[in-house]
Amino acid sequence: MFKRLLFISSVLLAGSSTAFGQKDSLHFSLDEVIVTGTRAQVNRNNVPMTISVINRNDIEKSSESALLPVLSERIPGMFVTERGVTGFGVSTGGAGGITMRGVGGSPTTGVLILIDGHPQYMGIMGHHLPDAYVASDVERVEVVRGPASILYGSNAMGGVINI
Repeated sequence: MFKRLLFISSVLLAGSSTAFGQKDSLHFSLDEVIVTGTRAQVNRNNVPMTISVINRNDIEKSSESALLPVLSERIPGMFVTERGVTGFGVSTGGAGGITMRGVGGSPTTGVLILIDGHPQYMGIMGHHLPDAYVASDVERVEVVRGPASILYGSNAMGGVINI
């Protein structure tokens, strides 16, 4: 008798669980979600950092073929040194360097260079290769002057150049 009662109650419980598994006929449509690849989408005037943007027209007005002299002319507080025929920045002290507001020189704690948002720290022995940045290939350059480590990591103590 107990086995029969246990069997009947288990069948009823199993059958009742499928009754609650009905499909809802309600259909929800959500608004479109826009995902951007930048860290934060904010108006340039509301950012607490100093940002300079150089567009294609400003780059074409200069007679320089390399990008760094153009940036050095147009960005206040940015200094690019070139030493001889070896170029701008093959190694620390060997060829030249980029400093912003007095911070720079060391490739790992100086100025971070990004190309389309991707960091460029692996040139020769971890140094970026500024001689390869040709002005005719660049559409727009965004420069963050001053420390930007909270957004870009410890390599951006002097600032960030996003090509």
